[in-house]
Amino acid sequence: MKKKLKFLGIECEVSIKKSQKPKKTAPVETLAVAENAKLNFGPGPNWTKPGADWYSIDVDPQLGDVVVDFQQFESLPFKSNSIQCVYGSHVFEHMSIFVTPLIFSEIYRVLKKGSIFRLILPDAEKSIREYLNGNKEFLLFKRRKERAKKHYNREYTLFECMREDFLSPSGQVDLLGKNALAHQNAWDFKTIKSDLVTAGFDPGEC
Repeated sequence: MKKKLKFLGIECEVSIKKSQKPKKTAPVETLAVAENAKLNFGPGPNWTKPGADWYSIDVDPQLGDVVVDFQQFESLPFKSNSIQCVYGSHVFEHMSIFVTPLIFSEIYRVLKKGSIFRLILPDAEKSIREYLNGNKEFLLFKRRKERAKKHYNREYTLFECMREDFLSPSGQVDLLGKNALAHQNAWDFKTIKSDLVTAGFDPGEC
């Protein structure tokens, strides 16, 4: 079977072999979902559901059909091989390096064979290159510098602009607390590919 993943803006078709790893056990309590259920991780307040078979996963009770605290993550409340599609855009970098291996493993467990896992992540390599090139006009850095001035009354250095790819303060103080982090994880193509293989995915030819 084939699964198609998207990460770092690069399409990569991977083959999946469920027998490659021991089958994980589903949690004791599972939620009943539509036959072709699809999951959107951290969709944000502006997301509109394409259909009733889409379920949002979020730490915010006002945004998530299924509320999950990813700092205390143990499992996804779905049966194995029950989900048709998993999507996450600029969300997995908000999860701890100690948690994402388990999250990817759980996504692998709940996905059906022949299904789709699409993830989009910040291009940390590009930020590093722009920092090393001393590019003060890089649009992402300019936005971060303006935000730091507005919200923290700080004049960010170029390094601090780049560092936010890896570590940044959370804007959800009421929900997560004063000293919570927003970005706390990052990948390049080779690393995210390795993490997905560890979770059980077989990338084949990418």
